[in-house]
Amino acid sequence: MPSETCELYREGSLVYKVLTNAQRDATLVVLARAFCNEPACESLGEIRPEMKVSFVDWFEFVEYWMDHCSTNGLSIVAIDERNHRVAGAFLVRDLFFFPCEFLKTYNNDQKSLTPWMNFLLHLDREAQQVYPELSQAKLGDACDLWFLGIHPDYRGLKIANHLMRLATQQVQNAAFQFATIEATSYFTSKAAAFNGFQSIVNIEAKDWLWKDKPLYINASQPHGTWTFWIKKLN
Repeated sequence: MPSETCELYREGSLVYKVLTNAQRDATLVVLARAFCNEPACESLGEIRPEMKVSFVDWFEFVEYWMDHCSTNGLSIVAIDERNHRVAGAFLVRDLFFFPCEFLKTYNNDQKSLTPWMNFLLHLDREAQQVYPELSQAKLGDACDLWFLGIHPDYRGLKIANHLMRLATQQVQNAAFQFATIEATSYFTSKAAAFNGFQSIVNIEAKDWLWKDKPLYINASQPHGTWTFWIKKLN
């Protein structure tokens, strides 16, 4: 387990550390709240109220990952030490790891996040088809910078760039061959490009089909393009 006092970077009152159980629950709340503004889901809720994704839905989704990501020594949290608050976090997982029951849960049409998760899985499959080295990777080879969220009070401070940079360093230090990112927003893609990731798959949300019909047809600009990014590390 990583040391709870391990400081990776500091800027003003913001200190960046490896995520541990000490910040687990506060990080969960911040990420669930941040993703209430996820562009595709937020826009879909405007035209399909029955598919609106709530804070509780995101809380349940992120909760599946918290035990793994708060103990693997790869995820990064930004803490405002002056106000004792989590400002943002980046959950990191092995690309081929899924918590017990997670995929079963998000194969259930009663879950509003089932289409969203299946879109991500489709993006992953497309990436493996166009990037031969990734298609041959296995558990322990590729690490996914999986879930990035910034508290609304701390947006615009380049926290996402710092979290991505530090998470990539942690993954490289852990001897993974690749770091990957599935970006569902323009801002995540912008941070990925800034940190040297390569775009290998781009899918317009309006063109992706769920049960043979387009679903995410009204994502607000500059969002609407989902991108799989990769960076070769070792």
